[in-house]
Amino acid sequence: MADAVDTPAPATKQANPTVVVASIVAISVIALNAAFLLLSWRYFAAKRADLMAAPITDAHITSVRVAFAVFTATIGIGVVAATVYPRWVGHGIASALALGSILAGFLALGTSIPGVLGVALLFLGAMVPVMIWRSLVYSRAAWSFLLATCAVLGLILMFGAPKVRGLLGIGLWTAMIIPGLLVLGAVALGLARRDYRETV
Repeated sequence: MADAVDTPAPATKQANPTVVVASIVAISVIALNAAFLLLSWRYFAAKRADLMAAPITDAHITSVRVAFAVFTATIGIGVVAATVYPRWVGHGIASALALGSILAGFLALGTSIPGVLGVALLFLGAMVPVMIWRSLVYSRAAWSFLLATCAVLGLILMFGAPKVRGLLGIGLWTAMIIPGLLVLGAVALGLARRDYRETV
């Protein structure tokens, strides 16, 4: 009787990590928006029942919910992109920070905002591109300083979102996109840490 020929076992199909992350993010975004829809309905119902409160229109309620949806979708898309291209997402967000700082600095100098804030923003806008350039050529010091800058500014602006909302005349959840992206930039740069282990 002929010896049985051993056939290799079929290879286990590995899940694509990007698809897994995207699925988790999508489910999280949907769940957060569903929860926000319920909570905002209860909140605005209580506000409308308060005769002393200012009247709340349906358009205002819709705008708040849309702004929250845009906020969560923007951060969600950024999270997925950061898992695929962490180095480029991190430096891209840092580049937007530099451009925004320069623009905000010039605008601040022409208003009643203290001049020292405008100068600080301009200095930040000039310093960040240098850190980006050095980080892109694998300087560990520049990378770590850039990561810390994004993280610290993200946390500061997260607590300062109501002030940003007032200055720019935008909704709170729209203002929260800025610190959310900065924190995401810090996380993305952190995910790229393996590129800087053997550098100076």
